[in-house]
Amino acid sequence: MESIGFGIIGLGRIGAFHANSLQNAVSGAHLVAATVDPDHRRMLQDSGAAPCPLEEDVDSLLARRDVEAVVVASPAVAHAEHITLAAAAGKPIFSEKPLADSVPKAELAANAVLAAGVPFQIGFQRRYDRGYARARELIAAGAIGDVEMFRGMSCDRLGPIEFLRTSGGIFMDLASHDFDAARFLTGEEITEVFAVGAVLIEPELETFDDVDHAIVLLRFANGALGVVQESWRAPYGYDIRAEVHGNKGKVIAEVDEKYPTVLYDSRGKVSERHDQFVERFSDAYQAELQAFVDALHAGAPPTPGIEDALQTMRVAAAATTSRRENRWVSVSDA
Repeated sequence: MESIGFGIIGLGRIGAFHANSLQNAVSGAHLVAATVDPDHRRMLQDSGAAPCPLEEDVDSLLARRDVEAVVVASPAVAHAEHITLAAAAGKPIFSEKPLADSVPKAELAANAVLAAGVPFQIGFQRRYDRGYARARELIAAGAIGDVEMFRGMSCDRLGPIEFLRTSGGIFMDLASHDFDAARFLTGEEITEVFAVGAVLIEPELETFDDVDHAIVLLRFANGALGVVQESWRAPYGYDIRAEVHGNKGKVIAEVDEKYPTVLYDSRGKVSERHDQFVERFSDAYQAELQAFVDALHAGAPPTPGIEDALQTMRVAAAATTSRRENRWVSVSDA
C-alpha cells in the first residue's frame, strides 16, 4: 500500500495534533508540508518547532504534486475558502468543523466539493469515540427500541475572545458536536429547534451577539424530542455526554475519567477528569483520520461526509436564529 502525502492548512492546536498523527500514528499516509499565517510561520521557523516544511501560502501548498490530500485546520472563518481551493485543486479533503461560518458559504463550499468529485470528510470525531460508536451500534441493533428522546451536553473552557469572534458562535462551534451526535446516534434528522442563551461569563460576547450558555430544544423527523445543553464553563474538567431513550430502554455515552482509578477518602469519591477536548478525544481524532486514509485507499466514500457537514450547519444556523428571534425555527428554513 502506497503512502498518501498530506498537506495541512493551519497548525494550531488541532492542526498540530493531526500533524503528529500523520507522522506517528496513522498508517498509509505521511505528512509532506503545511501552511500557516505569516506570524505563526515565523514563530515556528525561529523556534525550530515546525513539524514539516512550511509553504508560503495555501496556493503553494496545493500546487505541490506530493501533496495528494489535505487537512483543513485553519480558523473557522477560512474553512469555506480553503475547502473550495482544495476541491478546485482536485485534492481529497479532511476538514475540521464547521464547514463555514454561515450556511450560504457552507453551501458554496459543498457545491465546490460535489462539483470536483473529491472525497470529503468532516471532523466530527465523537463518531469515532468508542463510547459513542458503541452507543450507535446498540441503538441501530434495536437495543432500546424506537427512539423517543435525546439529551446532549458539552461543557468546556472559554476560549480566547479573538477566537470566539470568528468561530461562528456557540451553536456552530461547541453545539455542532451535539447536533451531529444527535443525528448520528438516533439515526433521525432534526427538523425544528428552539434555542435560548445567556451571557454569564464573558460580557464581551454581547458585542458580537454571542452567548456562553445555551439550551436548545429539538424535534426529530420521527416525532422524538431532544435537548442540547451548552456551556463555556467547566471548572471541574471537560464534560460531555449523550443520552438516548427508547421505548425499551436507554443508552448513555459520556466523558470517562482520566484514569481508571478512583480514590475514596474523607472527601468521598475522588477521581481526575480530562481537562481538554484534545486530550479526551485523542484516540478518536486519530481514528477519524485513519478512517479517512483507509477510505481513500479503498476508493470508498469517507464518513461523515459533505451532507452531514451541511446538515449540521443548518441545525446550528436555525438555533442561532431561534435564540435571536425567540421562536421555533425549521431547519429547512436555515
